[in-house]
Amino acid sequence: MKDTSGIASQLNTTGGSNTYRFKSFKQRADAIEINVARRLVRDFDEPEDTSSYFAESLTKQGELNCTRDYTEFHNRVRNYQQSLAQVLYHKDAIVEAIEEYLTIEHELVLVSLLDLVTALARDLQDEMMPYFGRLVERITRLIKADTIEVVEAASNALAYLFKYLSKLLTTDLRPTFDLLKPLLGEERQKSNVRRFAAESLSFLIRKLRGPALQQFVDHAMSSLVQCPEASVSGYRDGLALLFFECMRGVEGQLHSRAAGMWTAVLRSVYSEHVGANVTEGLKYVAAESTLKLCFHHVKREPAVALWQVMLSELDSQAQRLESTGDAQAAGSVVVLTGLLGTATLLRKGSRVSDYSGLLQRSRRTFAISATCDLGELSEEFAHVRMRWLAGLLLQSPVGEMLAIGRQLLDVAVAQEPVDRVLHLALTLARLQWIQWRQIMLPHVVRLTAAKWKDAQHALLAFWADIVATQVLEAQAGATACATSDGRVVFGGDIVSALLEWLEQPVDWSGVLREPPVQLPAEADASGEVQAAGVWHELAERAAVLGVLERVAADNMRVLLGISQFSTRLMQTVSALSEQLETQYVFLQRLRAGNKDEAGVWDDEATAALGLDAQAKV
Repeated sequence: MKDTSGIASQLNTTGGSNTYRFKSFKQRADAIEINVARRLVRDFDEPEDTSSYFAESLTKQGELNCTRDYTEFHNRVRNYQQSLAQVLYHKDAIVEAIEEYLTIEHELVLVSLLDLVTALARDLQDEMMPYFGRLVERITRLIKADTIEVVEAASNALAYLFKYLSKLLTTDLRPTFDLLKPLLGEERQKSNVRRFAAESLSFLIRKLRGPALQQFVDHAMSSLVQCPEASVSGYRDGLALLFFECMRGVEGQLHSRAAGMWTAVLRSVYSEHVGANVTEGLKYVAAESTLKLCFHHVKREPAVALWQVMLSELDSQAQRLESTGDAQAAGSVVVLTGLLGTATLLRKGSRVSDYSGLLQRSRRTFAISATCDLGELSEEFAHVRMRWLAGLLLQSPVGEMLAIGRQLLDVAVAQEPVDRVLHLALTLARLQWIQWRQIMLPHVVRLTAAKWKDAQHALLAFWADIVATQVLEAQAGATACATSDGRVVFGGDIVSALLEWLEQPVDWSGVLREPPVQLPAEADASGEVQAAGVWHELAERAAVLGVLERVAADNMRVLLGISQFSTRLMQTVSALSEQLETQYVFLQRLRAGNKDEAGVWDDEATAALGLDAQAKV
């Protein structure tokens, strides 16, 4: 059933000289809003004592709809609607007729019938429940129609059906949710279909409280885990949208039930996760998507409710972990730390109202890492902990940064392994943190001096990357660790080590012929042995040269070292060029036919190609 209603011509309400303007199906679908809680205009007046809502709606639609199919339906049921008692008595026949005519692909007929469905539900109340599943199945098919009027009528019918039967449905909402799972994305759906389903069902979910709400959220999350892999991405987004619609208020606000809903979502996420890769699980990603939708919808003040829930949960779970060492609590702390890091970075930190409280909680996560054994979650906890710290350092105001952030960074540098600290520093440099030169640079300079012998390759690669970010030149002003023109002030030992590295003798002829060499493994600050990367000698020396360019040192000494290195390298290149020229001449002669008849290379060929005399063929 394609949309043929005037080629999508709509009255122009956005300005301009044209009375009508074209709107695509998606634009018209996006303009539909399903919200029965705020709708004030009634479709019909209260019926008389002996009449019914169904009779009133049937009369109204009979005046508006004169199509042949609807007239046939009207004649079939008009003898069943003369009183409410008659509607109740003939309810089976009425529902059967509605189901039959809902299969007709006629826009005007379907819109009228969907209006009658909601009127009938309002009359029957609990006696509508035997037909509820069948009618919902019929309506959900129409929500996926190609005619926008049918889509809107079906979405509103579903929402009002939920409203009139809410007291009965909310006793156990799980069967109703299972009916709508395909619309939420368990099966492939358009984005507007997922939105209509989420808006319709959110009205019922907001009525749930306490254990009933938690039971429903757990059921929804479990269905995500069991979803077929081909549909899991769309279904995950559909669930996130459903949770968001339950929490969304009007005009950039949150609903009064938002805090309870968000608490239930969080507890469902970490209720079962105790193994590794907690933050890669489907439940976590769905919760993270819900959080993003909420923070994009609200401003700073309304977001306080969500911050309070997350911080309260973190305090509770951290205390439980510190006192009992429970694995479930460890997973909870990892989940909450990851979500707090995401929330801090959203909208460039504009949704954060209390950086001081976040910095103090971040410091507690480092204390947990130092005192508690998180087992297989240790690496993942380190990742989310450092990510959250990076976000706080980037977004915190200067006052909180100097008062708490500097101390927090001191703790992190002292406690974390070298590779994590270097990764944090490099991330902040690439993001051009304005305090990098003043606050971060002293830490990495001291770390370089202390760990050079144990992790020189990692430190050299780090400083080469720092030079490439140009963060040293971008932030002007002299400090104890940098000159006014952006040169790093190392101790004499580091400069000497760099120059010695440059002056080390290298068989450049062999290096230029062979593939990259494997450097020996080295131990990091934590004592763990980590395999060094495969470095080419040329790349290694290039990194040294790049770092020396941004180091405050004796210029004459540096120039002398670079000159000696360049001389040795050029001599090797010159020798190789001569050898290549000789090989080229020989190959030209070979193409002309100067090859021994027995197939044995002569001494001239062996010398030109650099072959060993014993390797002749």
